[in-house]
Amino acid sequence: MLSKYGILYSKYLEEYKPITYQELIMNGTINDFLELKDKEFNNLRSSIVNELKNRYKKPSTDSFIEQTEYNYFIYNKADEIVIWTSCPKSI
Repeated sequence: MLSKYGILYSKYLEEYKPITYQELIMNGTINDFLELKDKEFNNLRSSIVNELKNRYKKPSTDSFIEQTEYNYFIYNKADEIVIWTSCPKSI
């Protein structure tokens, strides 16, 4: 099952690299290819999240709102970087 990165990459291929997209469909390898890309982008996201957590330290408070804002910032920024990296023309 593809996550959002695999789906986004599929749409990117279809729109910006239609020949590659059609070749993958004709060869019957589109799902395997997208699953590999999906795993690659999820691994990239995990490493970016870790890097961002090291760069931006967690707030030293028990405030639920501040913790939520911190997590939102970290994960949103990681998603933004992964999407920009994987599908630069679609942004």
